[in-house]
Amino acid sequence: MDETQIAYQRLTITKECSELMAKLPNRIFINGRFVGIMQQKNATIMIPEGTYNIMIQSIVPFMYSTCIVEINQGVENVVSFKSRERIWDILFTIDLVLWIAGFFVTFPQPWDMVYEISTNAFLAIWLVYEYCIRKKYYKIRQYKKIQ
Repeated sequence: MDETQIAYQRLTITKECSELMAKLPNRIFINGRFVGIMQQKNATIMIPEGTYNIMIQSIVPFMYSTCIVEINQGVENVVSFKSRERIWDILFTIDLVLWIAGFFVTFPQPWDMVYEISTNAFLAIWLVYEYCIRKKYYKIRQYKKIQ
């Protein structure tokens, strides 16, 4: 097929995230090639029909997810992704509020020790969890919209 006859299809990449969480950029790779940095909630790429390996990487390079995407003609191809960390975000928000409160209020015994043990245990468990999901950091799904 001649290069001028290739029909490009629309691929929309969408980040699903809470409005309360920080909007961190993501790096996008297609078939191992760096495409760009996604700083908004949506990005659109014009790409030829075919099968592609898409990798979405966080700002920390060892946290990423990959998926195989089929780009078809006549439909809008959409890939959406979201972080698997919702529960951890809630726990760390509570921990942050308690940590800040500790500057203004002294927790009575034994609650200050219970807090210190629990916050350090949460941190250790979270680090192990992050290491375990580092190659599946995002939950990715593909769907098609009829144009």
